[in-house]
Amino acid sequence: MKGLIRNTFYSMENNIKLAFLMAGFLILTPLINREPVVLSMITAVQIFIFIANVGTSLQADEISNWNRFELTLPVNVKSVILAKYISFCILIFFGFAVSLLTGLMTVVTVPSLNTTSLIWGYQYGLTQSITVAAIMFPVMLKIGTEKNELIILISAFFAGIFMLIVAVLLAPWTAGINLRSGLVGAAALSVSPLLLLISYFISLRIYKNKEF
Repeated sequence: MKGLIRNTFYSMENNIKLAFLMAGFLILTPLINREPVVLSMITAVQIFIFIANVGTSLQADEISNWNRFELTLPVNVKSVILAKYISFCILIFFGFAVSLLTGLMTVVTVPSLNTTSLIWGYQYGLTQSITVAAIMFPVMLKIGTEKNELIILISAFFAGIFMLIVAVLLAPWTAGINLRSGLVGAAALSVSPLLLLISYFISLRIYKNKEF
């Protein structure tokens, strides 16, 4: 299992370094822009930057034929897929950890900021990242990674639709459809791990039936 996870990160090494560089640079945003909406979106972007590397990893696996070699290893299919999903969670954690530094910088430089807005940024970023991973991995596993950028964009679109659906369902308690409501953010974040779990079982089925 550790070897499978390590290989996933090896194939994304350069992109992860770039993601850390970009996310690290964004930590300085509170020094030049103190708008609550901007700061909340920055934290969301920092979290999402890392999960966008999934397509790179899968593409590298296809090019190197690692996905075929995996079948010859003394591990079962469940371990192969589970390793991918654990990698997703680690990537999301990386983004969340960096975004916490932005939150700290914001609290220090903008003490008057309403923390509700900042918390929503974390809720939105985590929900988007988890939902995008849940959507795009089984899709790429099924149709390949040639258009991984497009798949990521489409997955992000449907992740946004997911949050909109949550906002519509909670409209009676949020004075109308309010995507920036803390209740909507918390509800969407609570449901998104379930989507990731469903995605795991779908990916497992696809992988078992996939012809390499």
